[in-house]
Order: sequence, then structure tokens, then C-alpha cells
Amino acid sequence: MERFFTPVCLLGLLSACTVPIPSPLPTTPAIESGSHRAQIAKDTAEGSHPAELRYGRYTLVSTEPTTEQRDLLAQIIDVSIPSNLNPSVQEALQYVLQRSGYSLCPAAEPVNVLFTRPLPAVHYRLGPISLRSALQVLAGPAWQLTTDEVSRSVCFEQQKTEAGVALITPASPLQLEARP
Repeated sequence: MERFFTPVCLLGLLSACTVPIPSPLPTTPAIESGSHRAQIAKDTAEGSHPAELRYGRYTLVSTEPTTEQRDLLAQIIDVSIPSNLNPSVQEALQYVLQRSGYSLCPAAEPVNVLFTRPLPAVHYRLGPISLRSALQVLAGPAWQLTTDEVSRSVCFEQQKTEAGVALITPASPLQLEARP
């Protein structure tokens, strides 16, 4: 036991006695012209805002708004529509828009077709996805998302081709067989 205890004690003493070598001090000390708060106040007084500022001791934060704050439809959402609601597409769109800052346009005649349809089961869970993409997915490819930024409302228009005919029309079985 004594043979084992002595080397362990010596190793413990040697490891405890090690001192890290300090980094060399600079030969010319840096002199700050004032506190960081004074520097920020000076920048603000001149009219330019700093892109980053110190927040705490080790953290720099950006003072610029995020993409989601600039473009509300770019915000990332993760939505689960309660299955007990059995919602229509219109109710699902309103549910997704609840806390987005946008509202749904009043239903006009062509959009009533979309709004009265039951919500497909695959759309009960969306995300993470951008709000713009989620609205387009809920509406489907036959509808184009349009926004009124002044009133912050979201509307849908039926997509048209160059000839003015609806982009997606129901195809008969004979038309499907004739295609290559």
C-alpha cells in the first residue's frame, strides 16, 4: 500500500504546483477614450446607430431588425391545427394568421370555392415553414397569394394563364390518357 500511495502523492503535488505562464504584457498600454456607453451615446447623437453593441460582458448583439421583423410573412411558424375542429380551408387560414399581424380578406365569389372546402388531413400540421409558404400550401397551386401591405390583409386570386383561362382545370379521364 505504501508503494502505491507515495507515487500518487508525488503526482498530486507536482500537478498542483504547476503555474500557467502568463501572456506577455503589451509594451504600449491601450488607453480608452471613455466608457462604452459614452461611445454609443456619441454615435447615436451623430445620427448613426451602431450595427452591434455590447450586451453584457461577452456578448455582441445586432441592433438591426431581423428579416422576420421587416417582412412579417417571412416569419417561421410551426402550427398544429386541432383535429377536433374539423375546419374548412378558410378557418385554417384564419388560425394560421392569428398572431401574424395579418388578417384574411373577405371572401369574394371565386374564393368561396376555396374557403368552403374541408381542410385536407395532411395540412393539419405545418412547419417549421415560413408564413408565406404555409398560406400558399393551404390554398393550393390554383390560387395565388396577394397581400395588401397597407391594411395588412392576405387575399387569394385564382391563377390565370396567358389566355385568361384558369391555370388548373379538372381533367377528364380521356384527357389524361391522351397525354404522353
